[in-house]
Amino acid sequence: MPQNQYDAIVIGAGHNGLVTAGYLAKDGLSVLVLERLDRIGGACTTDEVFPRFNGPFCSYNCHALQGKVIDELKLREHGFDIIKPGRDISTGARFTPFFDGAYMGGPEVKSSIDVARQIGELCEHDGRAYLEWQDFWDQAAGILAPHLLTEPPTMAELVDVVRGTSNEPVLEKMITWSLTDLVDYYFDDDRIKGALIGSPESDPRHPGSVMSNSILRAIGRNAREQDQGIPRRSMSNITDAMASAAKSHGAEIRTGAPVADVLVENGEARGVRLANGEEIYAFMVVSNADPKRTFNTFFKPDEIGEATLEKVNRWKTQAGCVKFLASIDGLPDYSAYFGDGYNANEVVYTAIRPTKDYVIQSWMDAAAGRPTSCPIMSVQITSLADPSLTPAGQHYFSNWVLYYPPKPAEGTWDDHRKEVGDKIISTMSQFAPNFEDILIDYLVQTPADLEARVGLTDGNIRHLDLIPQQLLSQRQSYRTPVRNFYMCGAGTHPSGEVTGAPGHNAAHAILRDLERIAV
Repeated sequence: MPQNQYDAIVIGAGHNGLVTAGYLAKDGLSVLVLERLDRIGGACTTDEVFPRFNGPFCSYNCHALQGKVIDELKLREHGFDIIKPGRDISTGARFTPFFDGAYMGGPEVKSSIDVARQIGELCEHDGRAYLEWQDFWDQAAGILAPHLLTEPPTMAELVDVVRGTSNEPVLEKMITWSLTDLVDYYFDDDRIKGALIGSPESDPRHPGSVMSNSILRAIGRNAREQDQGIPRRSMSNITDAMASAAKSHGAEIRTGAPVADVLVENGEARGVRLANGEEIYAFMVVSNADPKRTFNTFFKPDEIGEATLEKVNRWKTQAGCVKFLASIDGLPDYSAYFGDGYNANEVVYTAIRPTKDYVIQSWMDAAAGRPTSCPIMSVQITSLADPSLTPAGQHYFSNWVLYYPPKPAEGTWDDHRKEVGDKIISTMSQFAPNFEDILIDYLVQTPADLEARVGLTDGNIRHLDLIPQQLLSQRQSYRTPVRNFYMCGAGTHPSGEVTGAPGHNAAHAILRDLERIAV
């Protein structure tokens, strides 16, 4: 085979691109992965963001990586290693403070029964309702979990599967109810509603937003407990293991190799042209980039057709976010909640969503094109699990913050950067009064920054909004109108998160099309 001829070229060395490459190479195909940046990992990396302070830049924990992918690519043999943060990350390691000094989670919570008891102390009715709420989500996730590592089902197929079973009314709620409807149905206390509505990936008042959260719950449910936690040396541990696995089967990975165009002949992908003019040929090309970037960047309009372009430009990418990263000298002081004797090292995760109205206002701000007045925050202090990431006694603070419009209605994100940072700091200080005092340095990554750095259109970490019309079979297909051109990123089923599922599914779709595995 000529030096510049491969069976498959994968565009992008993010985690799903590496998974796709690993499966194709494992099956005997010659595979080349091309990454525009000078390092692999995409949004799943460990970075020295501040001198001597290392941690996750975008993706920040491992709670959904699929066991099938781990086992079949033998990721543990290639260095994948998880540190458990003390207890189940969904219960005790997560702390949700409220404005009035009450809270959920925290060091004393070790199980769902503990959470129910804790909620019951705030509102007796809601404590009783909590286990029913958990049952609902278990059923919702159970409906979707069997379909995560398969071709995406249609909604009609899901309906057929549950027809006449106890899951039928659950699916009806998933499709037709909003998250605000659901929390109002189960709970009375607005604080509990805010805490349990989660970090919605769309307007929480929108019918069908329950389905959006259901797919994320299913992804997490489908992961094994031993695979959940904080990767040793943070998120690059995952993508380094994936790259090592792919290379062990003969895949090549080139960094600093941005793709300018996909070469198309007679409606068929035949390779790529790099930004430096080099042409590399392959029998198929796979893109790990998001759908908007892929079709608007790598093709001429006549190569993909007007109908495809119209569909691509209709994709919704409105659920933007900010990453607030900081180096801190010490830990946030939550003694106003726990008392002076609590163990600060046990509070690895903090969730700021103190009321239902707070969450709704955050979305309304973004919809109006302004930086949010109510930042929904998911905080992780990675170095509590892996102290080797930072200087002794100091920590790396990672904060995923919602919601922010892809583009502000007035000015640019550079104009609003200080305002956004100040609001996040002041909000954090409401719950941990020492936060500003322990802050050494910080970095605000706006949606525009995330697009420029990681290549995420509109800074959308899931490539496309998680809304009903962009889920399951209505998400971007692995196959495209260009023959032998495939998609494998988070814009495909089942969606974002560090799961490896889109990469797994795309690779298996390719191998089925090649008749290398059974249909």
